[in-house]
Amino acid sequence: MGERYEVVLPDLGLGDRTARVGMWLVRRGERVTQGETLLEIVAENVMIELPAQRSGRVLEKLVAEDERLAPGQRLAIIEIEE
Repeated sequence: MGERYEVVLPDLGLGDRTARVGMWLVRRGERVTQGETLLEIVAENVMIELPAQRSGRVLEKLVAEDERLAPGQRLAIIEIEE
């Protein structure tokens, strides 16, 4: 099994306001490339696309669509492919 990295929700500067998963754009097991959008985050009527930081394969999606999120929360695990 290769090296893995965790996709985490960055601090979006929302203070105490919440964000949620709008829609996943990838499936478990799907290969993604660096920069490809993994999911859409909705916060304060703004949609933010969260890209993959590395190329690899989606091993797990840790949150469901419409789930409320906190900064630093783990969203997915990607197995890195060089």
